[in-house]
Amino acid sequence: MRSSNEQTNSIKAYILLNTVIGKTTHVAKLLSEMPEIKRYDIIMGPYDIIAEVEADSHDALSNLVLHKLQSIDAIKHTMTCPVLKKN
Repeated sequence: MRSSNEQTNSIKAYILLNTVIGKTTHVAKLLSEMPEIKRYDIIMGPYDIIAEVEADSHDALSNLVLHKLQSIDAIKHTMTCPVLKKN
């Protein structure tokens, strides 16, 4: 089910993030300040955070990952999983 304000042409993706030990809460606070991040959860396993993101284009998604997220020193690694079909 789509929310009424969801952009149907936007690019949606899930981004998995590894953080420096002890910095997960700090990274989560930074994510909460980014408008492209629609929600995030702190998780257990090989990654520390999973974030649901929406961007206007592939270029905007690339900019988010390469320039915003990967410039945060407390983020060690990201894995971006673009959504192929929205439900």
